[in-house]
Order: sequence, then C-alpha cells, then structure tokens
Amino acid sequence: MNRFRKFLRRLERNTEGAILTEIALSIPLYMVMLMGIVEVGNFLLLHLKLQHTVVSVSDLITRDEEISEEVITDIFQAVPQIMAPFPTGEDSVAIVTAISQAEDVPSSIFWQRSGGGSLVKVSEFGGEGEAIDLPAGLSLRDDETILATEIYYSYEPLIFSVFEGYTIRKTSFFRPRIGSLQEIQEDAG
Repeated sequence: MNRFRKFLRRLERNTEGAILTEIALSIPLYMVMLMGIVEVGNFLLLHLKLQHTVVSVSDLITRDEEISEEVITDIFQAVPQIMAPFPTGEDSVAIVTAISQAEDVPSSIFWQRSGGGSLVKVSEFGGEGEAIDLPAGLSLRDDETILATEIYYSYEPLIFSVFEGYTIRKTSFFRPRIGSLQEIQEDAG
C-alpha cells in the first residue's frame, strides 16, 4: 500500500503535461461554441435576407398604378438574387395577396400570385376570392388595397443537422402608391 501512496503523491507533484490535459479537455467545448456562433450567424443573416426580400417584392409591386402578369413574373425572378447566397428553388416561395374592398364587396382577396421558388405553401390569408378579416391595426376604405406579401423558407441547419429544420415565414404589408391595384392588367403581347 505504501508504494501506491508514494505513486499518488509523486503524481500530484508532477505538473508536466497539465496544460496539455486542460487544452485537450477544453478544445471540444470551444469547437462547439464556434460552431454555434457560425450557426446563429447564418440563421440571423437568413432572417435579414428574408425580411429584405419580402419588403423588396412588396415595394416593387406597389410602385406603379397598374401591374401585369409579366411584371409580377419579372419581380419574382429577382427573389433568388435578393436571397443570395441562400438557395431558393425548392426551399422558398413568395406569395403576394391583394386585399381590397369595394362599395358592394367586403374585404376580400382580389388576386393572389406566387413565385420566386417552388416550395409548396398556402397563404395564411386565404385564397383568391375569399373574404378576409384584416390583421389588427389595418383598415380599408372602399377602393383601397393592401398588398400582403409573404415569403416562406424551408430552413435546414448548416452544422447542427441533428436538429430538425422548419419553415420560416416573413410578411410585409404595403399600400399602392398610386391607384388601387385591384386587378392585374392583361399582358401587352
């Protein structure tokens, strides 16, 4: 038993390699922290890109007095460029909904278009022709329109792929600058 105690005392006094042991124990913790910082940074950048995209699409559609299918298609084609470096395609879709009312028609969806990706999602506002309860804080007068733009993005974690992905939704509301945009004009051609 004496030998064993001597060995333990000698081991206690020996400090050679102590720093290596501490580093070896702390490196995994630092690596997980670094990966977490990268993941959170990517997630925050994605949220900023989505918000910028939904506002840009709304802004572009509400600039003119009239809108056509061709112009809407062109605007949706800009979504991948705005979203770069994040992939769109199967991961995203933008939906533009014109909510309006007329003298004899209560608040309803006058038209709705989607594009900018092929993710299959349905607007939370409803479908074209359906009556709608306006979100809190929004009101409409006769012949006035609110364009509600939604973007959905199917998010998959970069590093921590053990966690399940989910769909992110961002929304913006714009009123047309000129006119009411209650209908989409025929293409000129």
